[in-house]
Amino acid sequence: MIAVHVFLQCRPEARTEFIAALRALQASTLESDTGCVHYRFYADLDDPTRFGCLEEWTDKASLDAHLAAAHHETGSAEIDRYRARETEIRVFEAQPIDL
Repeated sequence: MIAVHVFLQCRPEARTEFIAALRALQASTLESDTGCVHYRFYADLDDPTRFGCLEEWTDKASLDAHLAAAHHETGSAEIDRYRARETEIRVFEAQPIDL
Protein backbone atom coordinates (compact mmCIF):
# COMPACT_ATOMS: atom_id res chain seq x y z
CA MET A 1 0.00 0.00 0.00
CA ILE A 2 1.10 3.57 -0.70
CA ALA A 3 0.20 6.23 1.88
CA VAL A 4 0.34 9.93 1.04
CA HIS A 5 0.16 12.83 3.50
CA VAL A 6 -0.45 16.24 1.96
CA PHE A 7 -0.30 19.54 3.89
CA LEU A 8 -1.88 22.62 2.29
CA GLN A 9 -2.51 26.21 3.28
CA CYS A 10 -4.89 28.70 1.71
CA ARG A 11 -4.99 32.47 1.75
CA PRO A 12 -7.37 33.51 4.56
CA GLU A 13 -9.64 35.51 2.25
CA ALA A 14 -10.01 32.53 -0.12
CA ARG A 15 -10.92 29.80 2.38
CA THR A 16 -14.41 29.20 0.97
CA GLU A 17 -13.12 28.87 -2.61
CA PHE A 18 -10.23 26.68 -1.45
CA ILE A 19 -12.59 24.28 0.31
CA ALA A 20 -14.79 24.10 -2.80
CA ALA A 21 -11.73 23.23 -4.90
CA LEU A 22 -10.67 20.55 -2.38
CA ARG A 23 -14.16 19.05 -2.40
CA ALA A 24 -14.20 18.94 -6.21
CA LEU A 25 -10.81 17.19 -6.38
CA GLN A 26 -11.82 14.74 -3.67
CA ALA A 27 -15.06 13.86 -5.48
CA SER A 28 -13.43 13.43 -8.88
CA THR A 29 -10.67 11.28 -7.41
CA LEU A 30 -13.04 8.98 -5.53
CA GLU A 31 -15.24 8.69 -8.63
CA SER A 32 -12.51 8.19 -11.23
CA ASP A 33 -9.37 6.62 -9.82
CA THR A 34 -9.06 2.87 -9.54
CA GLY A 35 -6.64 1.78 -6.86
CA CYS A 36 -7.73 4.58 -4.53
CA VAL A 37 -8.48 3.12 -1.10
CA HIS A 38 -8.86 6.41 0.82
CA TYR A 39 -8.75 10.07 -0.24
CA ARG A 40 -10.03 12.72 2.19
CA PHE A 41 -9.20 16.30 3.07
CA TYR A 42 -9.28 17.45 6.70
CA ALA A 43 -9.23 20.89 8.34
CA ASP A 44 -6.63 21.82 10.95
CA LEU A 45 -8.26 22.35 14.35
CA ASP A 46 -5.95 25.24 15.28
CA ASP A 47 -5.51 27.12 12.01
CA PRO A 48 -8.48 27.66 9.66
CA THR A 49 -6.14 28.17 6.69
CA ARG A 50 -4.40 24.80 7.00
CA PHE A 51 -5.66 21.49 5.63
CA GLY A 52 -4.38 17.95 5.27
CA CYS A 53 -5.14 15.15 2.88
CA LEU A 54 -4.73 11.48 3.74
CA GLU A 55 -4.52 9.15 0.77
CA GLU A 56 -4.12 5.39 0.47
CA TRP A 57 -3.43 3.67 -2.85
CA THR A 58 -3.20 -0.01 -3.65
CA ASP A 59 0.12 0.55 -5.43
CA LYS A 60 2.47 3.18 -6.88
CA ALA A 61 1.05 2.70 -10.41
CA SER A 62 -2.40 3.77 -9.16
CA LEU A 63 -0.94 6.87 -7.52
CA ASP A 64 1.03 7.70 -10.68
CA ALA A 65 -2.14 7.34 -12.80
CA HIS A 66 -3.97 9.68 -10.41
CA LEU A 67 -1.23 12.30 -10.63
CA ALA A 68 -1.34 12.15 -14.46
CA ALA A 69 -5.15 12.21 -14.70
CA ALA A 70 -6.82 15.22 -16.29
CA HIS A 71 -9.12 15.70 -13.28
CA HIS A 72 -6.09 15.89 -10.98
CA GLU A 73 -4.32 18.44 -13.16
CA THR A 74 -7.48 20.55 -13.40
CA GLY A 75 -8.22 20.25 -9.68
CA SER A 76 -4.65 21.10 -8.68
CA ALA A 77 -4.68 24.16 -10.92
CA GLU A 78 -7.89 25.35 -9.25
CA ILE A 79 -6.44 24.78 -5.77
CA ASP A 80 -3.28 26.69 -6.81
CA ARG A 81 -5.38 29.82 -7.33
CA TYR A 82 -6.04 30.02 -3.56
CA ARG A 83 -2.87 28.51 -2.13
CA ALA A 84 -0.87 30.57 0.39
CA ARG A 85 2.35 28.60 0.09
CA GLU A 86 3.94 25.51 -1.43
CA THR A 87 2.20 22.25 -0.61
CA GLU A 88 4.14 19.66 1.38
CA ILE A 89 3.74 16.06 0.22
CA ARG A 90 5.06 12.93 1.92
CA VAL A 91 4.75 9.50 0.28
CA PHE A 92 5.24 6.23 2.15
CA GLU A 93 5.16 2.51 1.45
CA ALA A 94 3.02 1.13 4.25
CA GLN A 95 1.68 -2.10 5.64
CA PRO A 96 -1.24 -2.30 8.06
CA ILE A 97 -0.46 -3.77 11.47
CA ASP A 98 -2.62 -4.84 14.39
CA LEU A 99 -2.46 -2.83 17.60
